[in-house]
Order: sequence, then C-alpha cells, then structure tokens
Amino acid sequence: MGKNFILATGLLAGTIIGAGVFSLPYVFSRVGWLNGFFYLFVFTAVYGIIHWMYARILQVQDDNRQFFYLARRYFGKLANPASLIILAELIFVLLVYLVLAPTFSMLIFGGDKIIHLAVFWLLGSVFIFARLSWMGFADFIGVLCILGIIAVVFSVSWQGSLTTPAFQKLDFAVLFLPFGPLLFSLAGRPAIHKVIEEYRRSKVSGRPFLLKRAILWGTAIPAVVYSFFIISVLKLNPNVSPEALNSLGFLSPITIVLLGTMGLITLWTSYFMIGVNVKDILRSDLKYPVWLSALVVLLVPPLLYFVGFQEFLFVITFAGSIFLVLEAIFIITLWRRAFPQHRFRWLTLPLALIFITALTYEVVSFFKS
Repeated sequence: MGKNFILATGLLAGTIIGAGVFSLPYVFSRVGWLNGFFYLFVFTAVYGIIHWMYARILQVQDDNRQFFYLARRYFGKLANPASLIILAELIFVLLVYLVLAPTFSMLIFGGDKIIHLAVFWLLGSVFIFARLSWMGFADFIGVLCILGIIAVVFSVSWQGSLTTPAFQKLDFAVLFLPFGPLLFSLAGRPAIHKVIEEYRRSKVSGRPFLLKRAILWGTAIPAVVYSFFIISVLKLNPNVSPEALNSLGFLSPITIVLLGTMGLITLWTSYFMIGVNVKDILRSDLKYPVWLSALVVLLVPPLLYFVGFQEFLFVITFAGSIFLVLEAIFIITLWRRAFPQHRFRWLTLPLALIFITALTYEVVSFFKS
C-alpha cells in the first residue's frame, strides 16, 4: 500500500466527509437505526460504483479533464444545460452551509439568527475573492475539524446506551426520507480528478495501485466515520433535531463551544472553497463576465435563503434528491457513451432507476408541499 494509494483514498474520503453528516442522526431516528444502516450500506455501494464510473471516464482521457469538457464531448447540445445543473448543485451546497452555520455560531454566542447568517456570509464571501495560497491546507483543516467533532461526540457518548428503535414503521414519506441526505453525504465527484492525478503519478513512479480499490475505500471510509457519529448522537439524544448539534445543549459549556467552533471552521472553509469553484466555473467554463460571476456567487445563496429555503433538512434533501441525482444520471450516461461495449453496461439500468425514483419522489413532494 503506497503513499499514492493512501493519498488518493484520503483525498476522496476527505472530500466526501462534510456537512451532510449532521442530518444523518435525525434520519436514522426516523427510520430506525438498523434500517438506517441498511440505507447507508446500499447508498455507499451505489456511490462506490458511480465514483468508479467517473474515474474510468477520466482515466481514458488524454489529460485530466473536468466534467464540463466531458459534457461538451459526449452530450453535444445538451452540454450547457448539464453544466448549469452542476453549477446549481454547487450553489445549493453553498446554501446548505449558509443555512447550517447559524446553528453552530448560536451554540457559542447566542443572539439573533439573521445576524449570525450575515456575518458568516460576509466572512465566507470575502475569502472567495482573496487569492489564497493555502487553499489545500484550508481543506485539510476543515476535514480535521469535522473529524474532531465526531471524536468529541463519540468520547462523551462512550458510556451511553442506544435507546432509538432498530426499526420504525416505514410509510411512504419516511421510506424515501434517507435518499436526499445520504446522496448529499456520500457524493464525491469533484475529488475524482485528484484521485486520477495520484493514480497517474503512481504509474510514472513504477508503483501503481488499483484504481478501483482506492475508489471503493475512499467511498467506504466516510460511511464508517458517519456510523460512529450517528450512533454517538443517538446515544446522547434519541430525539435529535435535523441539525444534530443543537440537540446537545445539555453538554458542558466547554464541549458546546468546542463543537460550535469546529463546526463553524468546517463550514467556513468549505463555503469559500466551493465559492471559488463556482466563480471559476462561471468565468472559465461558462464564459460569464467577471462582474456577473461575482454577483452570482455572492448573491444567489442568500437570495435562495430569503425566498424560503431556510430549513436544513429540506435544503439538503432538495440538493441531494434533485441536483446530485441528476449529476449521477449524467455520469451514468457519460459512462455508457464512453464504454458502449462494456460487459457491465447492464448495471446502469438498475442504478439509474434508483436515482430516477429519488428524483420523482422529491419533485412530487416539492409540489405537494
């Protein structure tokens, strides 16, 4: 197991582990923790395949191309709509961080939610337009903080008992509840090109690793990490809220401040890094003017918040069940066109059916509500 394999696996796992984890204890409490682990296992396997498909597409390119190039190559006239959907996905990820941030800052300072949101938006937006040489380090700090949160929650729940039922009655609404949050929590497509870079470096150095193994481990490790967090939170409070940490106010003040601080750092680093990505896509890939790119990345997330996208579970479910579902369908389509004779081509049909089901349910639920 060489350093390139470890780095490639860590890059994918580190990209996947993120804010989605805070929604999972609530989801597991609604469906039952054993049912929840079944969903987690299934979607981890599904995303392992999706990530592997995308990695294989990138692997056969002449250089390390990105999604927008692939869309133009394989989708033709549909490339721009596909690219705009991926862009909308990233904007909704920014919105998720914007919605969740006041939960953490209010653990530390209390006060008015809108003020916390405005301060977080301002600090995140400033760094989107700063030329930073430490972006990679900021990513590392963000992952380290979220792992720190999981470690703290695990340590304080060590002697607790799990009282959440293993099974809950799954009516139609609850049956599909885990889809959006799990899709959001396990998606890691943006990291795959970095995995391919490490794979190519390992080949040049004469110590190649199995790409499939790195992809599968990189997708599975976050699921294991999530499992510790989910069980720990449910031990502490079986009546957990969708944001998880604001259900733990009974912990010591020092612990609360520590959790809130690490949560804010995680969201802040993720917010400005994804904001930079959105800005670069608008300018480089979609050829938007500089001023329009700036306005989109600055104003669209807060505008979405104030028009009604203010509930964390709703926003994360919407992002997962609409945009990440469409992204997965795009990847499946890209793979089918890149490998029209592959022996596992049949696998794309049941995979697509899973994502189409999630999309259909979310669209129907959205218009009903």
